[in-house]
Formats: sequence, structure tokens, C-alpha cells
Amino acid sequence: MATLTLIAVLSACAPPAEQDFVPGGSDGTTTTQARPAASTAPAPDPGVETVTASPGLRIAIEWPSERNAMIKAFTDTYVRQWRAVGTGGRDESYLGGVIEPANRDSYRWVSSFLNEKLSARGTAKLYALRVASVTGRGAEINACVDESGIQVTDAGGEPIADQPPWTTPPRSTWFQVAAVRRGDDGTWRVKLLKHAAYPDELAKECLR
Repeated sequence: MATLTLIAVLSACAPPAEQDFVPGGSDGTTTTQARPAASTAPAPDPGVETVTASPGLRIAIEWPSERNAMIKAFTDTYVRQWRAVGTGGRDESYLGGVIEPANRDSYRWVSSFLNEKLSARGTAKLYALRVASVTGRGAEINACVDESGIQVTDAGGEPIADQPPWTTPPRSTWFQVAAVRRGDDGTWRVKLLKHAAYPDELAKECLR
């Protein structure tokens, strides 16, 4: 299987060293070889939900046949992180859906926009969402992410002259893995995120 690299949540920055991936911090007795659902027989399509993260910034989510809490833990976190960016940091709800170490990475990613007085507009897409494996209180979620419809802007909403490489195809599309864990309160939260970026074969399978 192609290598997945540990990253700050959904960041396009250079990743730290590779770590073994164990869903939800389990003992690793259950393993799954992750593949995008797009490469398998398509499931019934319940439609696309477009969520407004902030004015001018939307997330289009192509839901699988089952909208379970494990998948929603990832999609909610993704939307809320963009909401934090789009509101200039006023909305911090994303922090309630992430636990160590994803909470630090998530905060760092949002801060990378806020510290430079940057925001965003446009539409990002999540698709090929599926539960790849479940081990005890942990689970692995797979997804494809396409941010080719996103423009980075200044605080006033004007697109910056030099758009980052991750907004331009084919690098704007990648394969995402999220480890989620169910807490004592019964809520699923994101514990870890990893991705395979283009030209990794997994990322290529997400291209449309």
C-alpha cells in the first residue's frame, strides 16, 4: 500500500516523520488496508449536502448510504476548521471535536491562517467517505478531499496573488485517513489524521 504521512490536520505543509497508524489508539490487533471507496462498487447515493462554513465558504459532502457518527466526527471537524478560518478565529467549535494529538495539529493549522491574517472562500469537496475498520472504541475513516475550488484570501476577502500549491490540481486532491475514538461520553472525536498526497497512488485514485 502507498505510504501515508502524518500531518497537521489537512495541512499542505511538509509532514513530520512517519508513525504507525493504529485506529483510535487500539492495540493494533485489527488492521485494514485503506483504499478509497471510489475504487470499489458505488454505494447508493443519498445526495450531496452543501454546508456553509462561513459567508462565501462552503463544504460539499457526498454522503455514503449510512451517515454514522464515526464519519460525521470527521466531516464535522473538517467543516468547523474551515469555519474557524472563515470567521477569523471567532468560532472555535472545532476544538470540541478533536483530541490529542489532533487537537494540537488542528489548532496549528487554523493559526497558520489567522497569524498571517488570511481567510478563504469557495467550495471544498469531501467524497468517497467510508468506515474502513473498527477496533473497540476506535475506528478508521477514509475519504477523498478536493480543495481545487478554494481560494485563499486576505482578511477582507480578496484572493491573494500567490495561491498555495494545494489549491491547484492535481495537488488539490488527496486521500485522507482519520482515526476517530469514542469517548466515555459516547461521542466520537478525531484523534489523528494522515493523508496521501499526489502523486501517491491513493491520491490518484481520488482524482475525477
